[in-house]
Formats: sequence, structure tokens, C-alpha cells
Amino acid sequence: MQDSIKLQLMGVQTWELTHPERIPVRSSPSLSLRPDCRLLFVSSVKPQGDSVLFYQKILKAMKLDLSETLHIAPEQLLSIDGQHIPEWIWFAGEEQANERFAQLTQQYQFTTSPKKLVSPQLPNIDGNDMERRALWNQIRSYG
Repeated sequence: MQDSIKLQLMGVQTWELTHPERIPVRSSPSLSLRPDCRLLFVSSVKPQGDSVLFYQKILKAMKLDLSETLHIAPEQLLSIDGQHIPEWIWFAGEEQANERFAQLTQQYQFTTSPKKLVSPQLPNIDGNDMERRALWNQIRSYG
């Protein structure tokens, strides 16, 4: 039985390698996003602990649920297969956010471009009124 089928039978929908550098790369696999994914969180750090609670508060303000989001590392962005593009793409702590977003939009030439958010890492926003206001203003700008 294939490993992916075993994982699905165990209820594991997505997984992440702890040490991907140990696996030889033959070709870049394409990444298929779930059709119910409305926000793609692009960050080198996955929300954990208190950051998850803060992340959920932001999602609630955006009328989104945690189950409608997916976290990927910045280098995975261009491996999206383009079958489903979420409504939102949020870059957190990614210095090359604008360049990566431009590459993605050129690669797929969307009829409707996803809404883009750019912010520092979540722990740097939580408790920082200026950063929280800046993020909130970005969200509201899409009204």
C-alpha cells in the first residue's frame, strides 16, 4: 500500500518533512491546494502556541476559520499547481513577498488576483499596536 494512502486512512490530510534537505530532489512536485482553502499563510514559521490563538483572532475578524487556511513555506509558493488559488495570500515575515507574489501572478495570469497581505511574523504583531493596525488596514482595504 502506498504511503500516501496509509496516511489518508489514518486521517492525515497534510504532512511536513522535518528535514526535507535529506531527500534528494528530482523535480519540484506540484502542490495542490484544497478547494476549501481560502487563505494561504506563507511563512518560514508555522503558527504554534500563543501565535495560533492570535492567528485565529485575526481569521475570525476576516470571517475565516482555521480549517480554511493552509501554511506553506515561502519556497513552496511557486510549486502550487494553479488548480485552486485561495482568496487570500498572507506573507508573514517574508522579505521577498512582493517578488514572490509577482512571480505567482505571472506564472498563472489570474483573471482575479488573490488578496495579498504582508506582515512581520505573528509574534512580532501580537502586542504591537502599530503592526496590528497596519495589518488591519490591509485587511480593511479589500473591504
